[in-house]
Amino acid sequence: MERTTMFLEEERFLEGLWAHGMFRAEDIAGKECLIIGGMYFWEKNYSVTLNDRLMDMGAARCDNMVLFSYLVLESFCDLTDVEEAIGAVHYDYIFVLNGMEKTRRICEGVRQVQEICRPGGKIFVAARTPKELSALYSIESYEDVWRYDVDDLCALFGSCALEAKASDDGLFIGALFTRGAQTASSSVDSLFYVRSGARITMGEAEQQGVFCNASDLDAIGIKYRVGKSSMDHNYLVNYERFLESLRTQPVRLLELGIFFGASMRMWEEYFPRAEIYAVDIEPECGKFATQRAHVIQADLSNREEVSRLREIRPQIIIDDASHIVSHQLLALFTLFDVLPSGGIYILEDLETSLHPEQYSDIYRDCPLDAYEVCSRIARIAARKVPDDDSIYADDINRIGMAAELVSIMTGSVVFIRR
Repeated sequence: MERTTMFLEEERFLEGLWAHGMFRAEDIAGKECLIIGGMYFWEKNYSVTLNDRLMDMGAARCDNMVLFSYLVLESFCDLTDVEEAIGAVHYDYIFVLNGMEKTRRICEGVRQVQEICRPGGKIFVAARTPKELSALYSIESYEDVWRYDVDDLCALFGSCALEAKASDDGLFIGALFTRGAQTASSSVDSLFYVRSGARITMGEAEQQGVFCNASDLDAIGIKYRVGKSSMDHNYLVNYERFLESLRTQPVRLLELGIFFGASMRMWEEYFPRAEIYAVDIEPECGKFATQRAHVIQADLSNREEVSRLREIRPQIIIDDASHIVSHQLLALFTLFDVLPSGGIYILEDLETSLHPEQYSDIYRDCPLDAYEVCSRIARIAARKVPDDDSIYADDINRIGMAAELVSIMTGSVVFIRR
């Protein structure tokens, strides 16, 4: 029996639709099926579960299109990549599990989905509604573009007829369409735009905000499927304002945490004259080393091993390692002082401090979490009075007095040394 208690909310919603008979065996048996999306946060992959189920129900074929994932370099960005991913193949049943929220050119994306569905075929679409704007279900939802109601979906899937619809307490909606024989088309007058929190007319200039201009760093991050990019956490457009002045300089960049090596490739391309030093506890990460990107095996919970990293004398430090608070604080307290004037320290993934509903207590293993420490440092930097009296007072006061700037943004904080 499937462990539905381990599913994310979208998956629970879909499981409920299966239980209530929205998807019929006679519509699937002998049919060629496509699953778009379904790989979610924390490496959960509902598309595999669905693929197996469809084949057990007699599907003749079941393909998968993986949307943006830092776990899969060959993944595609959004629904506007459907025709590139699929080619000339057409399907009888298409499941769009996610992608509606993040596809900025949504009319083109939906047109492509309809284009690859045979006349008379089925298209099931799952989407989030304006009611679901919190971080309770997926941290990725911070950077979603659109939200939908059923009327929006019917307008977008204009070459289809609505067959069935369902909702889950207003948070998610599902719509099952039958593809018509007409040429694929898609249009909608307005949609709910997440950034502004209101509906906007399509074609109206979207509120981009100060950090949402075109970003070379973000484009490179998307190219290498880096989780920091705007397709996931959306850190890079923020970082570039601080990093671009160093882009052509022969800097030394120290990044804590390697994972699959994607960010190493990104930093190499963005900083063509830089020496990259990447640290990870896993010995197999050595395979990601290149002439300019050096791999150091170290345990970031070990004070002595972290202290040895000071010898690199970096101008830029990025902590994207375990996200465990004790590791984050040890690195910050140990390495910040080695930065030169104008040096940059970036501490990522404050989510482990701020979202106990998503992260277990294993991450918050200190008297003060990383966000609290950073906010105290910001206070000292603003006042230039070293009066913190917490358990970490010495480190907080020292860094606060040495900081020119402390910028706390969604999920991360940037320090610049005086």
